[in-house]
Amino acid sequence: MNPELLKGKWGQLTAVKTIKGYKSIRITSDCVSDIYLGINETGCHSLILNLPKNHQVNFKSVKKEKVTIELFPDTNYLIMTLLDEEYNNLFDDLIISLFNSIKDIKEVDLYSKVFIQTFYQWVLFFTLDNNDRLSKDIIKGVWGELFVLKELIYGSDRYTINDILFGWRGPYDQGHDFIYDDNHIEVKTKDINKVSVRISSEHQLEVEFGKKLTLTVVSVGEDMESGYSLRDLVLEIKKTVFDRLGDFSIILKALLQKGITLQNIQEYNNYRFKPLNIHDYDCLEEGFPKITTTELSQSISNVKYDLNLTNLANYVILIREF
Repeated sequence: MNPELLKGKWGQLTAVKTIKGYKSIRITSDCVSDIYLGINETGCHSLILNLPKNHQVNFKSVKKEKVTIELFPDTNYLIMTLLDEEYNNLFDDLIISLFNSIKDIKEVDLYSKVFIQTFYQWVLFFTLDNNDRLSKDIIKGVWGELFVLKELIYGSDRYTINDILFGWRGPYDQGHDFIYDDNHIEVKTKDINKVSVRISSEHQLEVEFGKKLTLTVVSVGEDMESGYSLRDLVLEIKKTVFDRLGDFSIILKALLQKGITLQNIQEYNNYRFKPLNIHDYDCLEEGFPKITTTELSQSISNVKYDLNLTNLANYVILIREF
């Protein structure tokens, strides 16, 4: 399932007759469960799961401002309905993510559970927008982390994609920006003409026993013509995630920690950056300059300092030019 195929399905629905209040069409024969796209009499997009007549689901309907999920006992239809057409694209993303999770599941108990759980995972994104505009520096920082994430997921497949996505922890402001079983990554994004990066606490370059720690510095230039906006990166990542049958809601949930949604992300289109190079530094190499909690008195905290990169050539693991 991809956005183009789904868009074509919605187009086909315009020629379908309305039956019992819905125009409907089966999403695809590739899906084991009986799932339909629907448009109700008021024009709202819906996703309909046709449960076997003898199957009972212990479920109470949930009605939010922009999206609902309801069980209709007379037909045994479980129906998600979007109430605001401005969220049509996000609803399509939900459908694709759900399809990737459910298409091969044969057990009705399991696929009905996945259907309901997906609603609860995504309902958070169908909320009122955050009107607090983020600063350019924060957007640049998130941009850099997303660019590194994009590089990481290119080497993934359908079996590893979600693990890579879950590893992105930067927006949660806890620990390092990427946390994996054997390696942590701290990302700093700077203008190409700057020679230092700001380390904002004594914890940012703290090493966890038994794990590698990489400082990844993304150097960028501002370019309104050929640069990428935050939205450009998110859409590119979304396509890659869907191609690998991954769960895009992991990205949406992380962005939401910063108040960024697919509805307000275009407000930052005036910030466009062009990646020029990435330097990876081995923070475990002996002599790498850093201030960490293990080196400080208990009376000292909230340490901030600039790390000059000009003399760190001996600690470089990898350089990528763009």
